[in-house]
Amino acid sequence: MKPLILILLIIVSLDCSAQTAQEKNLLSLSDRIFEWEVAGKIDSLEQIFHKKFQVVGSSGEAQSKAAYIARLQSGNFVHNAIIVDESVVAITDNTGAVFGKGTFTVTSNGHKVVLKLSYIEVFTRTGKSHPWKLLAMHASSLPEKR
Repeated sequence: MKPLILILLIIVSLDCSAQTAQEKNLLSLSDRIFEWEVAGKIDSLEQIFHKKFQVVGSSGEAQSKAAYIARLQSGNFVHNAIIVDESVVAITDNTGAVFGKGTFTVTSNGHKVVLKLSYIEVFTRTGKSHPWKLLAMHASSLPEKR
C-alpha cells in the first residue's frame, strides 16, 4: 500500500511541476512580446500573433493583426517602455491567458504619454506540442490612485 501512495504522490507532483513550467513559459512569452514591442521587432510580433489576432486598446478601438502591425510600422505609435507591475497566468488545455497591470510609456502622433493599464492577453495553440500564438489583447486604463 505504501509504494502505491508514494507512486501517486510522485505522479501528482510531476503534473504540478509540468503545469508550473507551462505557466512560466507563457509568462515569459508575454514578457518577450512586450520587449519586442519596445524594440520595434515587428517581424517577431507578426510571427507570434495568431492570424485572427485582435487588439483593443485603452481607447476602446479594436484593430486586426494587419491594422495593428501597420500602426506599429507607421511610427505614429511607439512603445517607449513597458514595465509590468504584476501578472498572473491561467492555462486550460490549449488556451492560456495572462492578466496583468503595468506602466506603458508610448508616443502617439508625436505625444509621449505614460499610461497605467490593466491588460489581458489570450493565447491559443493547436496542440500541447505546438507553439503558443497570441489571439487577443485588451488594455484598460486604471483609475488614478488618490
